[in-house]
Amino acid sequence: MATEMPPPPPSIEQPAPTVPRPDASIVDMREEFARKTPQTEEEKAQARAFIDGKIAMIRSDSHMTDAEKAAAIAELEAIKRNLSP
Repeated sequence: MATEMPPPPPSIEQPAPTVPRPDASIVDMREEFARKTPQTEEEKAQARAFIDGKIAMIRSDSHMTDAEKAAAIAELEAIKRNLSP
């Protein structure tokens, strides 16, 4: 008794448009979404706490060399200095 294989499921992929859409241009929107107001002290404190957590994580990373850790920590400390009150 032979059983028939069920038909393959329908494809869910949609074919790419063959004609480029003129309204699909790429536009740089960074300026429009840039921060308009300076960070508050609370936001700066949260960012510093986040960076402190990253530094702690780097210090305990067993896959990084001491030189890699020092470079990464120095980079984060520089960012953190820009957030100082």
